[in-house]
Amino acid sequence: MSVLRIKAWIMTAACAGLIGLAAGDAHAFCGKLFSKKDPCADPCANPCPSPCGPATPAPAPAPATQKVKVTEWVPTVVEETVTVLKPVTKTETYTAHKWECVPETVTCQVTVNKLVTENVTENRTVTERVPVQKTVTVNERVPVQKTITVNETRWKTVMVTEMKSKTVTHKVSVPYCKELPPSLSDRLHKICDPCYTPCPRTVSGCKTEKHCETVCEPVTVCKKVAECVPVTKTVCTYECRPVQKTICTYECVTKVVPTTVCKTKCVPTVETVTKTVNVRKCVAYQATRQVTVCEPVQEKVKVTKLVAKEVEKDVVVCNTGCDTGCSPARAGLLDRLKSGLGGLKGKFGKKHSDCGCAPVAQGAAAGCCH
Repeated sequence: MSVLRIKAWIMTAACAGLIGLAAGDAHAFCGKLFSKKDPCADPCANPCPSPCGPATPAPAPAPATQKVKVTEWVPTVVEETVTVLKPVTKTETYTAHKWECVPETVTCQVTVNKLVTENVTENRTVTERVPVQKTVTVNERVPVQKTITVNETRWKTVMVTEMKSKTVTHKVSVPYCKELPPSLSDRLHKICDPCYTPCPRTVSGCKTEKHCETVCEPVTVCKKVAECVPVTKTVCTYECRPVQKTICTYECVTKVVPTTVCKTKCVPTVETVTKTVNVRKCVAYQATRQVTVCEPVQEKVKVTKLVAKEVEKDVVVCNTGCDTGCSPARAGLLDRLKSGLGGLKGKFGKKHSDCGCAPVAQGAAAGCCH
């Protein structure tokens, strides 16, 4: 069940309730507004009262009925075609823009520094080495013989007596005395007589032991002894003596000499250059995207509507011969309004009528019965 059907049913029920409520309120309000305090206000009362006072009530006649066509609004389920917007996903093509670097050929004036070579004569200071003879005093090493006295170390063998210690071992007899344990007979006797005390037994003798002693003895040994002896020697050595010599050397002389120099200098030159540069431009291109669009769709739904139907119903008719002040000649504005409201109530399909005066009375007489 769709939401549109539920909404249609709720609106139909609300309209039907409002129509019934308005019809009932109009009937009640008009009855109170246009009611009169006369015998004709109650169509079922005695319309012709006795001028002499209240009379005995007469037996009520049987009610007369008459068929009346009444219009009723009946809720009916009707199938209708409605237009509903449904979301549909579509692929659409659109024009997008992007930035691209586009190569372009540009001609422009460029200042270029070019290297130009030229010969220039310049005066330059030059240092030259010139040979020169000089007399100089030089220290030379001259060989010389000299007699010198030096101390020499000489070794000689000498007999020397020294005291040396040595260990001497010799044997010595030493007496000993050893106590023996009780014999077997003494132990047996001790078992039989606990108060028995055996005599102690000993063994004595001599044993040989080794004794070591340290003894100092004189020993004669040969030793080498160093002696310092003065010796006279003739040696050959060198002495430094000053000697006059003529030598050839070089001196640095400064001169100014004209020199041809090749120089390179930068000369600015204006040139026309054609170059390709990348220019950033906004370029349009075709792109696709997914778009959700609400499209109208025809759907069949069931709707509850109020349909007017004419129904014949039996209505009770009150035949009253009322002629007291209710003649058509006296019908005024209020009577015509009441008559109109009575017809309006019949249109809304009320199941009851006010004593059935509507089909009998015509014009102003009908307003008297209401």
